[in-house]
Amino acid sequence: MMRFTRFIAVASLVGGLAACKDVVAVDNVNNPDRERTLRRPSDVEAVGSSQFQQVIDGTIGSIARVNTGMLTAAFENASALANNGLGPRSAIPRGSIGNNRGNAYAGENFATFRILSFAARAESDVLVRAKAPGFTLGTTAGDEQRLRAFAHFVHGVAIGYLAMTYDSLGVPRPEDVTTQVQPLESYKSAATYALSELDSALAYANMTGTTALPAGWLTGPGGATVPAVRFAQVIRSFRAKIRAGIARDPAERASVDWAKVIADATQGITSDLVIQMNPSQGWNYDWLDTGLHFRDANWHQMTYYIIGMADSSGAYDAWLATDRDNRTPFLIQTADLRYPQGSTRAAQQEAVADAPLTRTNQYFRNRPPGEDQAGIGWRASWYDHYRFRLFANNKTSGAPLPFFTVAENDMLAAEGYIRTGNIPAAAALIDKTRVNAGLPRLAGLITTATQPVPGGTTANPVPGAASCVPRVPQPPNFTSTACGNIFEAMKWEKRMETAYTTFGAWWFDSRGWGDLPEGSPTQWPVPFQELDARVKPIYDLGGPGSSSAAKPSTYGFGSSINNKNL
Repeated sequence: MMRFTRFIAVASLVGGLAACKDVVAVDNVNNPDRERTLRRPSDVEAVGSSQFQQVIDGTIGSIARVNTGMLTAAFENASALANNGLGPRSAIPRGSIGNNRGNAYAGENFATFRILSFAARAESDVLVRAKAPGFTLGTTAGDEQRLRAFAHFVHGVAIGYLAMTYDSLGVPRPEDVTTQVQPLESYKSAATYALSELDSALAYANMTGTTALPAGWLTGPGGATVPAVRFAQVIRSFRAKIRAGIARDPAERASVDWAKVIADATQGITSDLVIQMNPSQGWNYDWLDTGLHFRDANWHQMTYYIIGMADSSGAYDAWLATDRDNRTPFLIQTADLRYPQGSTRAAQQEAVADAPLTRTNQYFRNRPPGEDQAGIGWRASWYDHYRFRLFANNKTSGAPLPFFTVAENDMLAAEGYIRTGNIPAAAALIDKTRVNAGLPRLAGLITTATQPVPGGTTANPVPGAASCVPRVPQPPNFTSTACGNIFEAMKWEKRMETAYTTFGAWWFDSRGWGDLPEGSPTQWPVPFQELDARVKPIYDLGGPGSSSAAKPSTYGFGSSINNKNL
């Protein structure tokens, strides 16, 4: 952290001195000379090929990242613990993201910014060398095309993730004067540049002869090699994700160029992008650990705010009708096979309390009563997300984890189809996971954006039947539910299939859809460490009635209506 701060401060000094009439040469010992660091072509390739691991590290590689707070803020997790912002980021009423010097979550706020910025800077430097006249790896032109494609890709993803998260950032470009600090740019400007970098990555990936990415570049140590055709699909999926995910509110989400999202997603990945995680080699989803997510209900449980939409018994309605601080756990009874089945708690529980799930299509468990945490309120439930228990058990010796699922890619296209009026195309994509989960199909039944999704059975679907999934809180009071429409069905599938797979899995979408509780921060401020180095004022973001705060939620979450706290 201190090395980064000194680098920025010294770089700022150089830029300031360069503006004077008599330019003073400054040897920046805190920023090693790039020509020496990247002197040999093999050095350039080594640095360029290692930066996606840094993207993983900066996003999900440690619990000391903003992702941990995103989990609880979007109800992907529930915990009242202060650790890493779990409780404070999810508190209702929502507060701001504090950015004062020495704030409790300064480390998390800065780590994601710092690591992704370093990855972007590294790939920018790699591109300068790899595209210089006469540069050669001494192997084939296809290997050089691969290096340039990958450097542009990671450069774009790192900047894209920063733009999705922070309100502004410094964007390193290959053409920069490297002794000068780049000015802060808005997230929109940065996202535009990130997308252009992915354009360049795709162009190189599609060149004749571009060779496959070796194991360890994109898929982790011991992961699969990635042929150029597959890599092009990955690039297009990330381009769709960033283009849609940059939106801060429903208006910005609606204004996304959905034709381009559809074009990329429909030519994106056709199978999950799986990363072979191995913490000892720097590839990790730290939260998915037997000592964290799977430790106890103090660290992880599923609040009913989102998962309650699976319930068809009326218990979710009763929960919504109760003041949020007085809510108590209830049994979810649902046709969705990703949830445990049964009409009693005992029937839903696993035979062995801590056994990994053996059914690949069941993602949640009803935990043994002895593992419950005492207390009432909106965080408390009987349910845990258990899909990745085997991963947590095995990851220390290396284990695969989907980082970009086909379902996420498909739902980007489905959202675009809904927004552009192609309901049949959206229904077909949603049904890929929906029907596998035991829910009635949409295709052939849902032909408009406003029809209620069907309940009933897969053999006998009935539009609007009480057993439909999802059942969505209804305005104006949001204390009862009704069958959602196809847009809600799309959101449901995306949430169920992406939970705990990737960075900000539920948070970015919930922000753009307008689903976050009222007053939720919709972006992080530039961390104070960076602002101090740039000699700029420090500021917070978010909180009710302030800038960068969510308006009233689609579902009424976090609001007070008719003297009831929702």
